[in-house]
Amino acid sequence: MTRDGAVTPAIGVALFGATGYTGREAARLIAGHPAFRLAAIFGGPERHGVPLATIHPSLRGVVDDLCEALPENGRLHPLVAGLSARGIRFALLATPEDSSMRLAPALLDAGLRVVDLSGAFRLAGADEFAAWYGCDHQAPGLFARSVYGLTEWRRDAIAAADLVANPGCYPTAALLAILPLRRAGLLDGAAPVTVHAVSGVSGAGRRMREDLMFCEVEGSVRPYGLSRHRHLVEIARIADLAPGDGLLFVPHLAPLERGLICSLSARLTAGAGPREVAGVYAAAYGETPFVRVAGDDRLPSTGDVRGTNACALGWTLAPGGRHIVVHAVIDNLIKGAAGQAIQNLNLMAGRPETEGLPR
Repeated sequence: MTRDGAVTPAIGVALFGATGYTGREAARLIAGHPAFRLAAIFGGPERHGVPLATIHPSLRGVVDDLCEALPENGRLHPLVAGLSARGIRFALLATPEDSSMRLAPALLDAGLRVVDLSGAFRLAGADEFAAWYGCDHQAPGLFARSVYGLTEWRRDAIAAADLVANPGCYPTAALLAILPLRRAGLLDGAAPVTVHAVSGVSGAGRRMREDLMFCEVEGSVRPYGLSRHRHLVEIARIADLAPGDGLLFVPHLAPLERGLICSLSARLTAGAGPREVAGVYAAAYGETPFVRVAGDDRLPSTGDVRGTNACALGWTLAPGGRHIVVHAVIDNLIKGAAGQAIQNLNLMAGRPETEGLPR
């Protein structure tokens, strides 16, 4: 509503990949947003004409709209031109990398602004993408237009962008923990930073995989993706650390539906202690709505932030004060995916950053 009392039309958003877990959360958040409307919903061809609430029963009475399918012949331009004609200004892509690489160029050409939740545009360029994702990039020209969407550190660039690469769930937590220390020069460059991370099973998506079946994950925690996990290079690039030498990343899968913790182990520079550490985190996040700084020896848990767009941070210093472990927890489906995407969408649309998001 404007100052003179007139009703402002809701901003149309098209959601692609609505049938996955992240798509479900994005649909819920957009449907409840005071300034956005869920104007188009896309799933796979077998979902065409199916109500989204049939696929996600928790959305019954919240999002009962029908899914649309993408053209099987790959001709996307007529479809996205139709989105623009329907007054849709933004697209949110909760899709795999190959789909995002096809969709983003067509959507941008039609004048829509895009937030992409895949890894398609997070890295430095096509060569780095091919090295870590094992395939050629289909839209290499878009890297120059893409803005990395770690909201707390890129607000101005995100607000002006037409293509935002939403960070991965592990990088979101790890980078929120590491960047204040890194940017303030408090990390000893002679010692590597090690990120031990644990995520719930929903972080792997909704695809049917034997290793993600209930009987395979229940009652067991296991490491995976060591040395070549795609999020290693993503964290390293933004933190300006060398993968392997400057940064180690050890992810684990836990028998949880949702939730993620990154425990960052590092050595501080000589002379840095509790006061300096507390100071840099207060300076970075003291006025930030979605980062909760618990402080020294006040350690967060995943349950503290479940269902919210918050990241909670706490840390411990070893005897002697040179070694620090910083713990960051998020809901991997909200702050680690759909919630951060809406946070970025808010900035792009000129809306309050916190609008429509659970704290």
